[in-house]
Amino acid sequence: MLCAARLKAGRDICAACELSLPRPQWACPRCAAQGAVVEVQGVTCGECQKQPPAYTLTRAAFRYAAPVDKLIQNLKYHGRLELSRVLGGYLAEHLLTLNDPLPDVIVPVPLHSSRLRDRGYNQSLEIARFVAKTLRLPINWKDAQRTRATAPQTELPRDQRRKNVRGAFKTGETFANQRIAVIDDVLTSGHTANALAESLLRSGALEVRVWVVARA
Repeated sequence: MLCAARLKAGRDICAACELSLPRPQWACPRCAAQGAVVEVQGVTCGECQKQPPAYTLTRAAFRYAAPVDKLIQNLKYHGRLELSRVLGGYLAEHLLTLNDPLPDVIVPVPLHSSRLRDRGYNQSLEIARFVAKTLRLPINWKDAQRTRATAPQTELPRDQRRKNVRGAFKTGETFANQRIAVIDDVLTSGHTANALAESLLRSGALEVRVWVVARA
């Protein structure tokens, strides 16, 4: 898939390209921020200590860097739906290596109906399908809606992203007393995931964690 090498059936990426995938190193357990912001492994970063997000932890299979960034972009913007199986598979594989207790249900980050019509699919839901199948968990995408057509977060300055998604989600009472994993393709500022987590907690969820393919 990356270098066009011939592989046996059932393989998408060769062993050499596997080694090039940007795996995370030390990361904040709360938001998965990496690098200099994390001074001690296992301790939350300063940003999370100063302003804790609504979600309790974040797990990311990769850093948002080459070549994973191109795979995500091809899935998200170019209709390469087969990549949801590949990326969802890597995320599920990463989660299986951890000792985290499994949640009760998976909730993919919803798209607004107007963007869903334009794109034709929700890449987060497509990724979630393969994670759910591997981990044998249910998905609930019907009871979480994006009620406002917000501007794309990537087009906004960081200081405007929180305001852009504030109150953008509506979630149902079916999430009461459940531990939930929110799934998305990429976590950047974390404001989208936080807005959804806040809505889920208002609906009575016991805990919200975030699972993403990559952390920017």
